[in-house]
Amino acid sequence: MRIAYFTDTFTPEINGVTNTLTKLSRYLETMSIQHVFFTSNYSTGGVEEPDVLTGLKRVHRFPGIRLSISPESCLAFPKTRVINDLCDRFTPDLVHVTTEFGIGYRGMKYAVSRGVPLIMSSHTDFCKYLKYHNLNAFEPAVEKYLKWFYSFSDKTLVPSKNTLERLKLKDYKNLGIWSRGIDTGKFNAGFRSTEVRNGLRTGDKFAFLYVGRLSPEKGLDMLLHAIGEINRRYPGKAVFVFTGDGPHADNIRQSGFSNITMTGFKQERELSEIYASCDCFAFPSGTETFGNTPLEAIASGLPVVGVANGGVTDFLTHNYNSLLSADGDKEAFTQNLVNIMENQKLRNELSKNGIKTALSRDWDEIFDALLEDYRALTDKNASAIWKRVS
Repeated sequence: MRIAYFTDTFTPEINGVTNTLTKLSRYLETMSIQHVFFTSNYSTGGVEEPDVLTGLKRVHRFPGIRLSISPESCLAFPKTRVINDLCDRFTPDLVHVTTEFGIGYRGMKYAVSRGVPLIMSSHTDFCKYLKYHNLNAFEPAVEKYLKWFYSFSDKTLVPSKNTLERLKLKDYKNLGIWSRGIDTGKFNAGFRSTEVRNGLRTGDKFAFLYVGRLSPEKGLDMLLHAIGEINRRYPGKAVFVFTGDGPHADNIRQSGFSNITMTGFKQERELSEIYASCDCFAFPSGTETFGNTPLEAIASGLPVVGVANGGVTDFLTHNYNSLLSADGDKEAFTQNLVNIMENQKLRNELSKNGIKTALSRDWDEIFDALLEDYRALTDKNASAIWKRVS
């Protein structure tokens, strides 16, 4: 099987989609499956990144533009002729499109024009994002475009049951779930470090952690409200660590709270140590189609305080591995953080159950299921071709 991926987000950009695609590529290499990525070029240089590992993967990159609402992203619009020539040479058995604009659009057009089986995966709830950027007026147009775009898919995969039900209500067809796993060797409580805590300026204080994009749609205003309340009620007792970057970073820096530590983006062992060295994960976002960072947090032994909305509800359960409140309920969210900080027995119980949840989400099983979806479509296509020629 030969698979062509079209995505407007890829390494070196750091987010849930890029992390998933990187893990998927490694899995495909172990299965000796040839694959190619068409994606954006985040820096100057050539358009092609050769595979230096096995020769099973190749990455074609194309220059693009940066967007003010997401400056770390890069949106590319390669010429159709160039995409078609490169893809025809690769001769894919299946096309997998993971983004809805730019390169994702080119991938959809290629698959349709060549009659190649097409899988699409939806990772972002754009319509929820619009209100956080004062772009509500564009919601009808965006909804219309997205439904048209996904209508070309032989199967549309979403990362959670919550997202699947939301798209069903909008009458999307051919839906399925491509969930997410966690590497519990990389994320676990064994990475806890006094040295890292000292570097984060936690000392003996209670350390709340947020990891993710620092952007309005992540509900960070609710977290800032909680910081103010906790500082008022428990002066000098807590610190708040923000790991990530984004357009909301300056708002956090200018909040006036002296007990905030901002680390910027972190990866690999540094990120694992930050998770395990804090005491509670604070995640106020209600816009997630899945929510990779809360899963990383529970694998690291942290109880999670979040909201009962979006894809996180696939694996976060109130009073089992997390405390959840209604989306936008600042007071309830704040009180849940306080409850975690005050109640060690509760923390320990949520932590124990969170680790159980993480251990049940194996990446290989998830990718095995994805490969079955691929094979079902390619087998169906091969059967259809055979009938036409016989």
